[in-house]
Order: sequence, then structure tokens, then C-alpha cells
Amino acid sequence: MKRFFYSVVLAVFVIASLPGSPATAQSAQTLLERRVFYQFNPKWTHPKNVDERLKQHRFEGLILWVGQPKPGKPTILYLPGSGGNLALRRYKLPWFLDRGYGVVAMSYPGMGGSEGKPSHQRIQTLANKLYQRLPKYVGDSPTILWGESLGTGVALEIATHSVARKRPPLGIVLQAPYTSMVDLVAHKKPAMLPLFQSRSDLWPSKTTIKQTKAPLFILHGGKDDTVPVSMGRTLYKLSPSPNKVFVTDPEAGHTSIWRKDALAKMLDWIEALY
Repeated sequence: MKRFFYSVVLAVFVIASLPGSPATAQSAQTLLERRVFYQFNPKWTHPKNVDERLKQHRFEGLILWVGQPKPGKPTILYLPGSGGNLALRRYKLPWFLDRGYGVVAMSYPGMGGSEGKPSHQRIQTLANKLYQRLPKYVGDSPTILWGESLGTGVALEIATHSVARKRPPLGIVLQAPYTSMVDLVAHKKPAMLPLFQSRSDLWPSKTTIKQTKAPLFILHGGKDDTVPVSMGRTLYKLSPSPNKVFVTDPEAGHTSIWRKDALAKMLDWIEALY
């Protein structure tokens, strides 16, 4: 795996060094971005294999899993992390539905049957459009932006986009958020930092979080070795929200923070929003 990874980096350097238009360099940047950040599983799974209450919809080439909210309940716009597909989150989506919440889960380009190739620009553009069109799928149910890992940056950019000024989210939940993808490279692969330092567009959450006062709930495992818990704490401190909560478990990792105690606190917080 490491040999493959470094061969990709070498190929990017070769492409970037070739004479040609700026589009060549941009293509090399996008290739590197895809290889490093998006480990999506393209395999399609019917949502009914996860929960009978979920239905599949298509949105501009993407696969959506949609579950209807009960009257008076909010809808979770679920923005997954960078690994696997929606089927990998089969234990999460029913948790929301069991409590009466609606669910609209977005499968990114190249993930779980969705068309196209991923990039920051493509993912974020589609996420913003989807947020705007949510009433088509779930009516006037208020929206909670729920981002997991990669999706935390996507959620925050939706919250600070013009679509959210027209229809503000009821709240934002971030599981294992990062301060920026560039910061994450600096933490995990510092030798690669020169390849990404110019990419100020790669979800700079430490900047975007300052631009929204929406209610905020962060949960982050104390033993997260994918995104350090210090990044979650930093975002919590930077948030200007008057209603913000930070929950951690010192023994939990990147995905195992999804535990009974943390979920009980999250449920209480959500129920107090409406």
C-alpha cells in the first residue's frame, strides 16, 4: 500500500512538471487529492437491506438514502466520512429513524453507486444544492447537519453558504471533526505537507466554524488516531455558538465514540432544539 501511495505521488509530480496549461497542474492536484483523501467503496447496496424505512433517490447522479420524519421531527442530513459507503453506516441510520427523525444520507461521487469522481469542489457543490432541495424529499422538516469525519467540513461549509442563510439549520453535529484537511496532512504525513500547503480550499473548518452561530454538538474519541481529539477541541473553542457542547470518551477511537453515553447526551441536546 505504501509503495502504491508513493508511486501515485511520483506520478503527480511528473504530471505537474510537464509543460502545458494551468489545467494540467490543476488535474495533478485533483488526482493527488483523490488518492489521499477519498477511500470510497463504489459498491451499491439497496437501502432496504439496511432498513425498510429507507428509500433510494437519485440526485444529480448521486445515490441518496431517504427516510421520512415523523410529524414535528427534524431531518438529519447525513454527510459520511471518507471510507466505505453508506452500507458501512448501517448501525447509525436506524438509530435516527427509531427516534422519529428523518434521514437524507448523501453518497458522494464514486461512493456506493453514485456517479462521477470526487473532489472538494464537486462534493461541496452537490452538498449545497442538496441542502437547498431537501424540502422536495422531506417537506418542511427542519434540518440538522450531521457530519462524520470528512463530512464535518462539508457540513460547516453548508452552514456558512447562502443556502443556509435562506433556511438556517436547526443545529450541527460533528463527529471527529478536523481543523482543516491540510492540518490533518501536517499531523499524519508531515513530509507531504508541501504538496498541499497551497490548498486553502480543502475544508478549512477552523475558519468556517467562526462564521456560524448555529447550535453545535461535537463528539470526538479521546483515542482517535485518525483525527486527533485536539482538533475537535479547537473547533469547539473557536465556535461563536451560544449553544455548543463537546462530548468525548477517553477510551473511544475514531468510530467507537458512537456509544451509549455519548448518544444519550446527543439525543438530549437534539430534543431541546425544537
